[in-house]
Amino acid sequence: MNPTVALLTVLTLMLSACGSNPTRPRQTAIYPSLGVVETRGVGEPLINKVSGTLVPDIEIKNDTVIGKHALAKGRYVYNDENSKGIWFGTDAHFYMRKTDGFLCMEATGVCKQAEYTLVKRLQSEGTEGTEGVEQTLLYNGKIGNRITLGYREFSQGLARPAFSNTVDYDLSASNIVGYKGARLEIIEATNTEITYRLLSSFAD
Repeated sequence: MNPTVALLTVLTLMLSACGSNPTRPRQTAIYPSLGVVETRGVGEPLINKVSGTLVPDIEIKNDTVIGKHALAKGRYVYNDENSKGIWFGTDAHFYMRKTDGFLCMEATGVCKQAEYTLVKRLQSEGTEGTEGVEQTLLYNGKIGNRITLGYREFSQGLARPAFSNTVDYDLSASNIVGYKGARLEIIEATNTEITYRLLSSFAD
């Protein structure tokens, strides 16, 4: 290949990494499932609701050499994408070519077939013009017949202090507790753990 043509090809691929992403639908994941009995310790989440974008991470099965570059086996996070490929890694140094699934190095454009798996992940960081939010309700322990739960919200991976709160519930009044639309049936609670059933999750 003519060196000039090869250089232009590499530059085109590098610039395309910064192109606009195909639209990925925003989704919501809730854990645990409604109606399932769970047991959690102090400081552990009782409910976790993540709203964001479903993206693919890549898990490379074996150490792989592409041209003069080595990719260690392991999982690399989704970074960016356009119509040509999906970029991975925090510095977006390689991508999967969409036409044939080959892995290509960002710096050289050299591509190679490799063994890997795409793993779907709900990304709560949000996208430009939107804001992904993660909500969680934590078990903070029991004193007498009262339990304490902590509510936290995270946006773009960071805690939102204005959306954090701690609430107490008297189990002698009711074994059903709730916060922001979420409802839990408390089956048993001690100083170290709680057994509960999720009746409903946080309201949208």
